[in-house]
Amino acid sequence: MATISVDEELIEKLPEKYKDKVVVTGTDTGVRQELFIEPDDLCGVVRAVKEAGYDHFLGITVIDYPDKKIFELVYLISSINKNSRLVAVRTQIPRDKPEIDSIHLVYPLAYYQEIEAYEFFGIKFRRHDGLRKFILEDNWEGPPPLRKDVDTRKIVLELYYGGKRYERPIQWRSLGGYSKVKETGEGK
Repeated sequence: MATISVDEELIEKLPEKYKDKVVVTGTDTGVRQELFIEPDDLCGVVRAVKEAGYDHFLGITVIDYPDKKIFELVYLISSINKNSRLVAVRTQIPRDKPEIDSIHLVYPLAYYQEIEAYEFFGIKFRRHDGLRKFILEDNWEGPPPLRKDVDTRKIVLELYYGGKRYERPIQWRSLGGYSKVKETGEGK
């Protein structure tokens, strides 16, 4: 197995304080270069990653750590011209005031990824002009639903079923051909 080294062009383009911080992780089938940065440096680092030839923005992953009171954001960016090499730019922001700069002016696809992170985790992206409900229904009034400390079942029951548990009605047919109604006559 050949060892994969850090992309020298990437190192050259990064801000000085991050030049020795890139770490190669994974195996020969899933190698990525990871860089842990301070949130205020996100736009500059992402711009440098793009200038180094990483032209394909894959997405943003949000990891919720309620016990540590932080969100970790992982920006995944690859390069078509560099045989799909992958860079993971990682940063952490406080959970009680989740704000970070938007990168959609560098990678336009991030526009919609940031809307989803706003909608489902409550992360505000500075200089993003379209943060809104995009996937959730307009009547959703609870907290951001993908936070680990949110009981979405309780909110959905209240919102759609008046707080009562929803019971599935007895059906005449089931997948296996067995029906409680058919045999016992219940539910007619």
